[in-house]
Amino acid sequence: MSDAHVRLPEAERAERAAKALAALKRWNGYDPTAVQQRDVDRELDRRLAQATGR
Repeated sequence: MSDAHVRLPEAERAERAAKALAALKRWNGYDPTAVQQRDVDRELDRRLAQATGR
């Protein structure tokens, strides 16, 4: 299995997500509400499932 298919531990994923959100906020002011973030997460999950056939 390639590294691209290795799932990171939850804590590391959360840390990376927080860093990405902070970078986006500094760069362009992106600061989603909890509801907006949930919706984005659901859409990403849907697209990943579609792409991987799950």
